[in-house]
Amino acid sequence: MYKLLPATLAPIVLAAGIATSLAQPATNPPDSPDDGVIERSPGEIRTVTVSTLDELSIPQRVMVNQQIAQTGPNELQRMRKVIADTPRLQAALEDHGAAPSSVIAMIFDDTNEVTLVIAS
Repeated sequence: MYKLLPATLAPIVLAAGIATSLAQPATNPPDSPDDGVIERSPGEIRTVTVSTLDELSIPQRVMVNQQIAQTGPNELQRMRKVIADTPRLQAALEDHGAAPSSVIAMIFDDTNEVTLVIAS
């Protein structure tokens, strides 16, 4: 199952992970409410994939298009800044020949894989 991380939450989740050691897993107090936020930090990301919208499956494309429609320019700019400031995400983009400015959405799946969706 794929989970889109809305651009408004991306900076919060990624910045929290940057501030902690990459070797330490994220922990939540047992009495904290489930607010729908992904409970892992970037240190737990196993794989980073870079894809264009055309390379995604149809269900993923639908979810990404919904995320894009709900993301304002300021949120998109903040998400791209966090990506640029996160070495692992930045390196994956560079390996693909892309820059943070080309990222239009991020997807997290249940296997701790992050997919950075870039404009084609």
